[in-house]
Amino acid sequence: MPKNQEHIVVYVNDLPVEIYRGMHVKHALISCSHELYRAVLEGDLIVKDENGFPVGIEGSLCDGSRLFTVKRENP
Repeated sequence: MPKNQEHIVVYVNDLPVEIYRGMHVKHALISCSHELYRAVLEGDLIVKDENGFPVGIEGSLCDGSRLFTVKRENP
C-alpha cells in the first residue's frame, strides 16, 4: 500500500514494488532487482504487461500496473 499520494505500487513478476508516481518501467525494474534491469538492457529478457504486450523501459506506469519479464525468443 502506498504511503502517500506521491507513491504507487506496481508489480514486477508478482512482487510489489513501491515507486514514486511518474517513474517508468526501468525504475520499477531497478527497484526490484539490478540484475533484472541489466538482463533487460542486455536483451536477455523483455518486459510485458499483464496482457502480454511488450513494454519499453521508458513506458509509463500507474498504481497497480503489472509487469512480467520473459526470456527473449531466439529468431
